[in-house]
Amino acid sequence: MTNKFLTLILFIGAALFIGCSSDDNGTITPVTPPSTGGIIDPEVGGFNQANRVYVDLSTGTQISSRRDSWEIAVYNGSQNRVYLNSTLLVSAVELEGITDITTVTETTTLTSPVTLNALDQTFTSTTVTVSTVAELMQGLPVGYYQYGDLDAGISFTDSKEGELAGTAFDEISTTDSDNNVYIVNLGNTIPTENNGTINTTGDSRGFMKVRVLTTGNSYTIQYAQLSNTTDYSEITVTKDNSYNITAVSLTDGQIVSVEPEADHWDIDFGGVFSYYGLQGTIAAGLTYSDYTLHNTLSGVGLYQITIEDDATPNYTNFTLTDINEANFIYNDRAVVGSGWRSVDYMTGETSVREDRYYVVKDTDDNYYKLRFTAVESETGERGYPQFQYELLED
Repeated sequence: MTNKFLTLILFIGAALFIGCSSDDNGTITPVTPPSTGGIIDPEVGGFNQANRVYVDLSTGTQISSRRDSWEIAVYNGSQNRVYLNSTLLVSAVELEGITDITTVTETTTLTSPVTLNALDQTFTSTTVTVSTVAELMQGLPVGYYQYGDLDAGISFTDSKEGELAGTAFDEISTTDSDNNVYIVNLGNTIPTENNGTINTTGDSRGFMKVRVLTTGNSYTIQYAQLSNTTDYSEITVTKDNSYNITAVSLTDGQIVSVEPEADHWDIDFGGVFSYYGLQGTIAAGLTYSDYTLHNTLSGVGLYQITIEDDATPNYTNFTLTDINEANFIYNDRAVVGSGWRSVDYMTGETSVREDRYYVVKDTDDNYYKLRFTAVESETGERGYPQFQYELLED
């Protein structure tokens, strides 16, 4: 056999394996190349931004779910954590030292009074001391008058960054007696009235009392109406590490499919987003629309590029060689947030900020650049975002 003929055979054999991968058993499967990019219109839902939309950049696909389909979710990783549905304005407060869910009503006295920060009707910072569940509930819903104390680390919402240590629920203990009862504010309904402008926050959905236990690889969620002193319902959730979280509807009493598998999404267009934090110097419960997150729990990194002068490449000119690995942020899901758009509060006009774009390292370690191209429909209705993205490659 000549060297030329042998070389030809080797070349053909190698070519057959381009775009394929092999598992431990030698099974060969085709590898789908990542999407080179395109334009995506996340189906947020229009004026009431009723949907939460998860986008996988490498496939160019999106999955949406109603943001009122769940209230809490359990974490499927090594820690035992509970997340709140921030898009529905869900909040929660722990009742220190109270572990029997049947004993809790609005009239229940706290084990000790709690002093919290608040705003009065003139938006002046003040303090309140609460001694009963009913008094505590007055400052539980997300809004400017929500109670809390940032300096003391007291917040009734998950942190905007989304880190595990920032959940309103403490880490769930494997010792049952360490897990207290929580009062959960179920958030607000999604309005159905289109009043010609954005309208995302409807009536209060009420409250429930909730206690979460864990053993082995599962959670047990106890929940009941506050008026129920006889019994409670239970939902058992087994951890599934294919997903970051497993969502639960307390109002329907069932597990809900919300997020795609953990490594099948990169960007979350939650539309509505809420948390307790600072607005200027004032601490309050804050609510945003057109809000965007990235999948930090699955290792997605992202950073913003702001075009300040000619030395900064614009979106069109940015290439793979311009990436700075040190700039990727993996521990703050809210880097994009609502900063990609601006609102003229005199006219109500909303527009895309054209001085910024984003670099994304997705769950498959592909690099993309991404910029927003619309925040409103052609008729000026909010809730119709659009973005353009492009694969960065050699």
